[in-house]
Amino acid sequence: MATRDVEVGGAVTKQTLARYATVAAIVLVVGGLFAYQQLAPMLGGGPRYGVVDARASRPAVGVAAPDFVLQEAGTGRAVRLSDLRGRPVVLNFWATWCTPCRSEMPAFQQTYLERGASGSNDLVILGVDFKESNDQVAYFQKQLGLTFPLVLDREGDVAAHYGAQALPATYFIDRNGIVRSMSLGAVVGQPFLDGLRAAESAQ
Repeated sequence: MATRDVEVGGAVTKQTLARYATVAAIVLVVGGLFAYQQLAPMLGGGPRYGVVDARASRPAVGVAAPDFVLQEAGTGRAVRLSDLRGRPVVLNFWATWCTPCRSEMPAFQQTYLERGASGSNDLVILGVDFKESNDQVAYFQKQLGLTFPLVLDREGDVAAHYGAQALPATYFIDRNGIVRSMSLGAVVGQPFLDGLRAAESAQ
């Protein structure tokens, strides 16, 4: 009887150890996947954020807008400019501390609701934040009630390639990815409407 008790006790112990080992393995796998997602961009195993080709021409009217990949604030998804081909794009470089940038946002939001989100002509307004954190941008987005996508240029590499040395800077891009108008400084009123017209009317 004593021998059987030892055997049963031993079997229970082995089962318990097997359960612990299984749980530990699951924790390691989940932890490893999380670490990979966080480190992949830095290690070259995921989307590489920034300008796609550093040798690409800087933006100019009549020239293709340099392609880039940046992370969207809030969602974390990778946004690539060239994936927006077929739709006119208003590309705006800005920052939360930039007062003239704030002055543009209401018109951008209203235009996005009328021409983009409503699907009337699928206009894209893409805000590129300059060297700020996801939390800063998310707070700003909520504060102003912005619903168009905002992406994070954490190192400022895309802004530098685009020549956005002062903020705001706005590029109006047609459906074929060609820059049709550029504005360095706040773009409101008629200059904004002219830029939209240039991007939307180009064939």
